[in-house]
Amino acid sequence: MLNTVLQYLVGIGVIQAFLLGLVLFWKPGSNVYISRLTGVVLWLTMLLMGSELIDLFDQRNSLMWIHTYSILLDLLLVVLVWHISLFILGIKKRYKRKDLIHLLPLIIGVIWFHTGFRWYGVESPGTFSHIPDAVGIFVGYKGIIWIGYMSSTIYHYFHSRSVKGSIPYNLKNNLFQSLIWPFIAILAISLISFWLMFFGYPWIIDSDNLGVILIVVYVYFLSFSILVNPSVHINFKNPDTAPKYRSSGLGKAQAEEYVNRLNFYMDQEKPYLDTKLSLPELAQAIGISPNVLSQLINETIGKNFNDLVNHYRLEAFKVKLMDPSESHKTLLALALESGFQSKASFNRVFKNSEGMTPSSYKKLLLSHPTR
Repeated sequence: MLNTVLQYLVGIGVIQAFLLGLVLFWKPGSNVYISRLTGVVLWLTMLLMGSELIDLFDQRNSLMWIHTYSILLDLLLVVLVWHISLFILGIKKRYKRKDLIHLLPLIIGVIWFHTGFRWYGVESPGTFSHIPDAVGIFVGYKGIIWIGYMSSTIYHYFHSRSVKGSIPYNLKNNLFQSLIWPFIAILAISLISFWLMFFGYPWIIDSDNLGVILIVVYVYFLSFSILVNPSVHINFKNPDTAPKYRSSGLGKAQAEEYVNRLNFYMDQEKPYLDTKLSLPELAQAIGISPNVLSQLINETIGKNFNDLVNHYRLEAFKVKLMDPSESHKTLLALALESGFQSKASFNRVFKNSEGMTPSSYKKLLLSHPTR
């Protein structure tokens, strides 16, 4: 009965991981690297689940290569998830040639896989239990790699939360809750269950079965998270807003010219200091229609009008905060002078952008005056 249930759960998980990975890779959202890497992660989990599915259907002999090499996939998965975390935190912006060094754990794993297993043998029982020592050594190696990369992920999360990036703080938290933390939890549980079995302690379920169940749950949970907030991961046109720009005829070169004009006007004239600034007023000031300005802000800059204006107000507030001549003023006074209408709106915008309260940011600034 359990075997049949697992066959259905894992089979559906394989299909779901493949299709969702395909969508994320070929139609990535606004954060291309995050979307595409997540798609690759889903494909790798599909192979892991497929390996277990082969066992569940007792087809190991016919598809032996998938089952054999699936043990190496973890070494690639952990590196990809680590990279995703750096992109989410804004620490990493793009891939560079030197990033190829992170393939080294996988290369070492492949070498050990084709040499170490032969030296130690994988057929006879191990020293501590029925699990061969060669398998224990290999999982120990993977555990070191896992702990290293995941420790780095946790460190960066708690020590780089003020890094300036394109992803708002609350969205960073949501991405970590749906992508990173569940993955780390699966690694920890899988490691613990394996070593309990390796040293002969009784365990409620085989570590391989437990691992694949957790992976299936991870795929389902990740799929649900993406469905809740698809625009973060998947590039699609909103039918309610896209048609209004169809007749604008705005070309790429003209859009760049208008954006430069907008940036110059915002920097020089500082219209955002006016608490009642509206989109039509700003459009009139730079000599374009409100519809074109809305299209520029949404499609070219990637924000909405309020987010753009609040961005400039936050930067103005930070400049005032670092100015010694303004040190006698309260945070609220500086915020109102920067264009914010109230304390509540200022605190909300600031925390969403920086991940901390204005007072905490000031303390951080005082403790690190060179930041």
